[in-house]
Formats: sequence, structure tokens, C-alpha cells
Amino acid sequence: MGAEIFLSYRSAPRAPLPFYNVLYPYVMFRPNESYTYETKETYDMSHNKSRVFVYTNEDGFRIPSPGYKLPKEKPAGQLRIAVLGGSLVELASTFDVTLPGALKTLLQRRYPGRDIEVINAGIQSSVSRQSIVQLLVTVVDYHPDIVILYDGGNDIGLPLTYESRPNFPYNFQTMEEAWNLYREEHRTPLWRIALDRSYLFRMARARFNHSKAELVPSADDPFAGTNRVPAKRVISDRAFVADQISAYLSNWRKLVELSRAYRFRPVCVLTPASGGLDPNFAVPRMMQSFHLSRDTAFEWIRAFDVLYQEAGRQIEQLRPEYPDAKFLNLTVFLEPPEKYFWDLAHLYDEANMVVAERIYSDIRPAIESSLTAQVTTQ
Repeated sequence: MGAEIFLSYRSAPRAPLPFYNVLYPYVMFRPNESYTYETKETYDMSHNKSRVFVYTNEDGFRIPSPGYKLPKEKPAGQLRIAVLGGSLVELASTFDVTLPGALKTLLQRRYPGRDIEVINAGIQSSVSRQSIVQLLVTVVDYHPDIVILYDGGNDIGLPLTYESRPNFPYNFQTMEEAWNLYREEHRTPLWRIALDRSYLFRMARARFNHSKAELVPSADDPFAGTNRVPAKRVISDRAFVADQISAYLSNWRKLVELSRAYRFRPVCVLTPASGGLDPNFAVPRMMQSFHLSRDTAFEWIRAFDVLYQEAGRQIEQLRPEYPDAKFLNLTVFLEPPEKYFWDLAHLYDEANMVVAERIYSDIRPAIESSLTAQVTTQ
């Protein structure tokens, strides 16, 4: 008993994985519907440390204010753009400074008097395949003219942190573990439950059962999920990396192919990643946030760089296959990272306008063609 108490006290707790969404059929999870969240505190999302105001409609889309009308039936003459992705789409202090909100502001300034709506269909912690499902089960009902898939960070970081199986939801491993624990507690004899919860037994199993050694978080890397892949393998196994990125970009292919059926213009964007690739910026934050040693943090950065390099290579191969689609690789677009990133992945509110301007400059012909089409159909 004394050994158990000592080991439980000395063992580093596994970092909790936050879950902000609601479970939902098909898409796995999505933001809370008809939701209001207002803070009194200020946060580092903005250089000015702003308060946070979040409102969503009945489908969980973030909207500018409570009761904001976002009808599924698109009004005549309106240009409607939907932006899919994870927290880089959904989050910011207010709707207006999210990426979709910044893009809407930019377009309304460029085309005064035109009816322009930009839908924030981001889902915090989602991967790109969830965005495709979100498109099919919810977003297409809003009849967008242009769909922007703004993703990559969650998909590319997945094998190193949470989940080695490509296209699985970010928190799927955690849900599996919770479900397995629930089932075991209702099926397993009491003596086995007590044994499995013993720190001494866990240490012995990790020491002698080498086939399952990877399932035990190491003292140097307590954050990583049980299905993660060590950085060393990512760095050395190019076939594994190619397969991971190919699985991720299969969702870009799906978006383009679906655009033909649903008659929208597809835009795929690999999000800025300088925050996680610059050693001077990333190493101290990885050490603090993920409890990594300095050497392990550097190794993670090397692994991320290998993954992003492969993503860039495969994106270039996609371009001639889909000449009518727009593919943007913004991996190193925002530098230096301390100017644009408030953590390893997320941008300051003010940086979303910089990204919106870049996206607009690349897809301006598609926007103006769509605006012209709206006029001719009125």
C-alpha cells in the first residue's frame, strides 16, 4: 500500500485533453447549437487582450450576435462563402475577427453595397474529414457559392500527439479509452480492475511487455496519446509520412469532387505553421505546454518539418490534377511567429485579417465571377 501511494504521488499526471464540442451523428462532434458565451476576463487571443464573445446559430455556426439571422435559403443576389476547418476557423475574440469574419469585412469594403455572407463552419479540434462530413450534413443546406477548407494543423500534427490512424477525430482515442474503461468496469472481475489500477502492476507491465511499451506515456513525453507515433519514426520513415499526408489530402480531393455535385467553387488552404516550426519560438512553448525535454522538443519540430515538407510536395502534385480548384500552401506565410501566433498554432485576432487578405488575393477571380453570376441571376 505504501508503494502504491508513493508511486501515485510521484507519477506525472497525464495532461487532460479538453473537449469543447457536443457529440453528434456522422460528424462525430460539432459546436454547441444556439449558444452564448461571454467572458469578463481578457485573453491573449488579441494583442490587446480582448474579452471573448461567442454566439452560435441552431447549427453551431458562429454568428456575430445573438439572434443574428442566417437563413438556409440564400437570398437572391447574395454571395455566400463557407469556411470549414478547426479552431483556426472557429476561434477568436469575436466573430468579426475570426478568419471568416475578417474575410467578410474585407469583402464588404472591397464591394460596397453587395450582399456578402461568410459562414463560420469551424469545429474546434476537428480534422479535415470531419469538415467534409460537416459540409455534407449541414453546410450544403446553406447553398454556398465558394467553400474554403482551411485546415492542416490538426491533421498533420495528429500522429505526433493524439492518433496515428489518419483521418480519425482528434479526441477519438480518448473516447475509445473512456468507453473501454466503462465496459471493463461492468464486465471485468473486481480483482482484475484493482490490478489494472495498480501503479506497481503498470510499471511491471511496461517493463516486461515490450510489445506494448509504446502504449505507456514516457516520463519525457507524458502528453502524447497512446496511439501516437514517436518523432523518431516520423523523421526516419518516409513511407509512413507519405501515407499520412496522402490520407489528409484525400479530403482536399473530396472537396473538389463534391464541388461538382453541389456547384460551389472549392478552395483548399494549408494553414500557417511557423508557430510550431520555428525552434526559437516553439521549443520553450513545447517544453511548458507538453512537458517535453529540450531535446524532445527539437525532435518534434524536426518531425513536424518533415510532415509539412511532404504536404507541400503532395500539394504541388495536386495542382495539375485539378486545374479548376485553388490550392494555397501558407505554411511559412506568417513570419516571425511571435508577431502573429499567441501559441504554437493559433493566430492573434489581428493576424486573421492578414490571412484573409492573402486568401482574397489568390481567389479574387473566383469571388468576382461569383458576384457577377449573382447579378445575372437576379
